[in-house]
Amino acid sequence: SHGFQTSVDTARQQTTTVAGLKRPHQSSVSKEPVASVTTSMTTAAANATTVRHSSDSKRRPVDFIRASTATHEIRIAASPIRSLGANNAVSAIPPLAPPPPAPSQSSNNPLLSLQHPIYGLPPVLVANFQAVGIHSIYPWQASCLLGRGHLTAEKNLLYTAPTGGGKSLVADVLMLKRIIENPQRKAILVLPYVALVQEKLKWLRRIVQDVEKNVDPSASNKQRWKESSKEIRVTGFFGGSKSRATWADTDIAICKFSG
Repeated sequence: SHGFQTSVDTARQQTTTVAGLKRPHQSSVSKEPVASVTTSMTTAAANATTVRHSSDSKRRPVDFIRASTATHEIRIAASPIRSLGANNAVSAIPPLAPPPPAPSQSSNNPLLSLQHPIYGLPPVLVANFQAVGIHSIYPWQASCLLGRGHLTAEKNLLYTAPTGGGKSLVADVLMLKRIIENPQRKAILVLPYVALVQEKLKWLRRIVQDVEKNVDPSASNKQRWKESSKEIRVTGFFGGSKSRATWADTDIAICKFSG
């Protein structure tokens, strides 16, 4: 011994519950320790049996079946294939009729349609609005457009509406009408974010497709050195833009304020 107890010494001193006892290395072993060990083993086994029975009574019995004796039943089976004859033919279900179109507000109030002559918009522009899903406007939008001096650019218009209420449409109609009727004028549209500038640039270019400005022929003859364009040119001015268009080549400038 080296002054401390090893694991071998600890194992020798422990009492095992297995039915058997390892003979110690001592040459002579008295019968009294063996009898005490046997008694402790019997008591421990009885206690273990009592605990096992008490725990088994609380737990729900589980039936274990060997894999070799289990019966493998097929729960899902394919139905037999039957040929359809003339007697058991399935009648075809008629297709559902499309739902009737919702009544448009413009049918009740003609002023809610941008086709009304009072707005003075070109048919191509109205068709482009309809192509993107704008078939009619709201009554409050018509009130803004039909205000005194608004369509003729004699008065300014200040209005508010919730997000997604249609504020941009009123501004776009007034801006496009001004550019079409006055080709010498230019419009500047300022938006807060670059993403909005790019989105608005793409949307406006689609709206003004094939729309021509009212160019005066007499004015074109006076400036033979400069070719007057009838198309509406929309340009985006923002950081990272690869466009080479200048201010002279622009009718509507969409930009982002600095900051």
